[in-house]
Amino acid sequence: MKQLNVDNATRELIARQTLPGHRFVSRGRRLPDGSWLIVVDDEVAAVIEEQRLLGESDDNAVSRLVRAAIGQRPN
Repeated sequence: MKQLNVDNATRELIARQTLPGHRFVSRGRRLPDGSWLIVVDDEVAAVIEEQRLLGESDDNAVSRLVRAAIGQRPN
């Protein structure tokens, strides 16, 4: 398991992708600066790492990948 640091907006973006009839369960903890350390499976972490752009932060990589998966333009 790996921990990724994401901001609140990215965590909310992830939570909004929960399918109807299911519940979002956070496997992370909020840090004093307002960001989140979220736990992801090794397989998910490997995909994120593979798709990460040079110099891209955890937050930027996760946000970009989620937005691409749901058909939104990355910001």
